[in-house]
Amino acid sequence: MALQERRVLPEASGAQGRWRGVSLGGWLLLEPGPAKDLFRRFPDERGREARCEWDLMTNLRRSPEGLEALRKHRETHITPEDFRRIRAMGLNAVRIPFGFWIVDGPGSAGGAFEPWEGPALAFLDRAVQWAEDSGLQVLLDLHGCPGGESGEAPCGRRQRPPGGTWHWRQWRIGETLRVIRCVAERYRDRRCVTGFAVCNEPSPEVPSDVLCRFYDRAVAAIRNAGMAADQVCVVLPVFQRPLARFAERWKTLLNGCDHANTCFEVHWYHCFENYWHGLTFAQHLRAVQAHIEELRQFPVVVGEWSLALGCGAQPGKVSKDEMRALFARAQLAAYAEASHGWFFWTWNDQHGIDWDWRQSYAGGYLRLGEEVCAFRDLPPKSDEDGEDPLELLFDSPAVDPRVRMGDTVYLRTFNGRYIDVEGPQVQARYGDRGRWQQF
Repeated sequence: MALQERRVLPEASGAQGRWRGVSLGGWLLLEPGPAKDLFRRFPDERGREARCEWDLMTNLRRSPEGLEALRKHRETHITPEDFRRIRAMGLNAVRIPFGFWIVDGPGSAGGAFEPWEGPALAFLDRAVQWAEDSGLQVLLDLHGCPGGESGEAPCGRRQRPPGGTWHWRQWRIGETLRVIRCVAERYRDRRCVTGFAVCNEPSPEVPSDVLCRFYDRAVAAIRNAGMAADQVCVVLPVFQRPLARFAERWKTLLNGCDHANTCFEVHWYHCFENYWHGLTFAQHLRAVQAHIEELRQFPVVVGEWSLALGCGAQPGKVSKDEMRALFARAQLAAYAEASHGWFFWTWNDQHGIDWDWRQSYAGGYLRLGEEVCAFRDLPPKSDEDGEDPLELLFDSPAVDPRVRMGDTVYLRTFNGRYIDVEGPQVQARYGDRGRWQQF
């Protein structure tokens, strides 16, 4: 799809249309939230829970019950009933993250043993069939590539500094393309498969030119394997790169050529890193407003999002529940602007309601078709030097800017947490204003 042709897919009709879906995380690539029970049951020799599938598989192989527990998890974590419930909740698509080992079995990095358990394509086959039976579209998501597209846990192996040794050159791109071709050939005739994401959250350390060249080859591999452009969109993750800049780099690489029916993928979480923790609730809503402008410029799917907020977004005039409802409606309204739709992370997750579609839906926060946030009704943002009037809707300003003797004072740090004192220890651990944070 040419960048100047930001084509919006039609609304869902049968098995086609703009995606409104949910990820099936923690199933065919294990992550601590969705697959918490496995991580809890099989700690390492020092009693610590693993933080990625690589470490968990090392623990599972050490236990006589480990591989059987993995088999049972794959058999029961997602079932046909989940697909029927997803459809009944008004969604029209599922995003299925899987590691390369599901397709290819354990890899071999220079002859070194890799603890993955595979191949296990029967589970991916089941998922595609269940989706077809339920009238759902499928976005196949190669979530973990050979060698890793990053040194982070979502690709299967956590190798971040200072202890990690991952370098972007460890990503085995040739093997990745072979896996992509294999998957494309296997599912090219399945009408429910309408998307293929060729990697997940590639590290910002991967040079943009290298990533663009890989995407060019991946799109060609998918098309040559028989997945036609009028049926399958190829999804190209941007992740922690300025979208406009990356889109321009991609356009330059294509040099006038056009890969039909591709889109970029963004993951918009408001709860990681100090920047997001330092924002007030009003500032989070303004950030969602800013997302709209990007979505109107480029072909994009919002591949992951949740209801989790940074710790600086604390209840004031509205309760925690009201904040969650407003944040959900704001995101649904914004991501409706995405040319290719969105996927919530994730279907079931033991980190809590903000990450679990089932719980959020049951709580009334993610009911599709209901009135969503109308950004035009929010007070306009004032100039840079003035107070944003949106702040006054959610928190009460100080009546007197002066601090007087006897006043209770809370000191908030740059990352949204308040300084707390416990005995001789002075720290900044929490986002709430409790007794330990009072001065």
